[in-house]
Amino acid sequence: MLVKTISDAVLRNLAEIGIKERTIAHNYSCFYRALCKEVGEKELDETLVSSYLLEKQGKDVWNLAYYQLSPWEQTCRHAFQILLEYQATGQLKVQCRNAEGPGLKDIKAMEDYLLFCTEAGNITRTLSRKQATIRRFLTAYPLKNVNSSSILAYVQSFAGKSTYYQKRELDEIRKFLGFCLLHGYISQDFNAAFPDIRAVKDSRIPSVFTVAEIKKLLHGFSESASKNRLRNYAMVLLMVIYGFRSIDISSLSCSCLDFENGEIMISQSKTGTVLRHHILPHVGNAMADYILHERPKSSSKLLFLKADGDGLASKSVSGVVRNGFLSADIDIGMRKYGSHSLRYSLASSLINDGQSIFTVANILGQTSAETARLYAKVDISRLSRCALEVPSHE
Repeated sequence: MLVKTISDAVLRNLAEIGIKERTIAHNYSCFYRALCKEVGEKELDETLVSSYLLEKQGKDVWNLAYYQLSPWEQTCRHAFQILLEYQATGQLKVQCRNAEGPGLKDIKAMEDYLLFCTEAGNITRTLSRKQATIRRFLTAYPLKNVNSSSILAYVQSFAGKSTYYQKRELDEIRKFLGFCLLHGYISQDFNAAFPDIRAVKDSRIPSVFTVAEIKKLLHGFSESASKNRLRNYAMVLLMVIYGFRSIDISSLSCSCLDFENGEIMISQSKTGTVLRHHILPHVGNAMADYILHERPKSSSKLLFLKADGDGLASKSVSGVVRNGFLSADIDIGMRKYGSHSLRYSLASSLINDGQSIFTVANILGQTSAETARLYAKVDISRLSRCALEVPSHE
């Protein structure tokens, strides 16, 4: 079938099943129209899509690992996957979410569950994550419509995500539905419908980058043509030098800077630990350049702002790091390259310089001995001493 014919049919069907016009324009039609402009009168197949994306994006978007793509490239590949699936099956694997969100009964069930979690000792940040997870589920599958098939579809929607993420999200929904069964919101037990996903958090190997790779990343930011060049360079420099998390960067206030005494102080959002660091000359210069020449005039107390004067979300900060790695000439391989990789890279560098694991944990503000153990996995030089020789057999 011709590219133009199949793309028109997909766009028409997306509208018929209730997908919002704005979503169609942003997630589907912009990609399809660009493809039609190039090869609209050709037969659609996977080879055509793959070569087109390689030519337009300058990278093998179709075949690269999902995590090696930017959010925009992920959306692009998904759009063309939908196109090819529709051609093969004649069906759209796209679900229209309830535009009005969860109903009153569903909201009452969620609020009761969150109250139960609060009484169990969950902190505010954990409650917010749980609320977001449950709301996403209820928006797609209200309690009155929940069945084994809908749970299976929800499980399948996590394809491509890490096993740790899948386990965390699905375990939360399982617990929520168990609570709903116990309190009469549903009448059927769906516990057996959830797969047993085994994912041990501490088994993950941290992704680290070498000093040379970090220097290349920083050079890319310093030479960038972005209108937020000074801001992005200063943010990434703080994460590289001090190991700050993205949420601490987004919530960093101007009052945290004491240029007179050469100190920067933060209260970590995750642990509440107060950290004080000496402002190194090149770090101070980077922040001063941003404040004097790029920071928009705003009444906000936050240090790093968007062009409109509003604060940044932590995801935006992490997105800056990801885009920086993608733009730099760095072989990422199978490594993760979000903001947390900078934190692990700093830990690796400090350990290789002879610092103990617990000293590094203190520098980064870790209060848990269990978390500190994770840094042992980046101590390659010492781990190599534990290696055993392979016995030889005559």
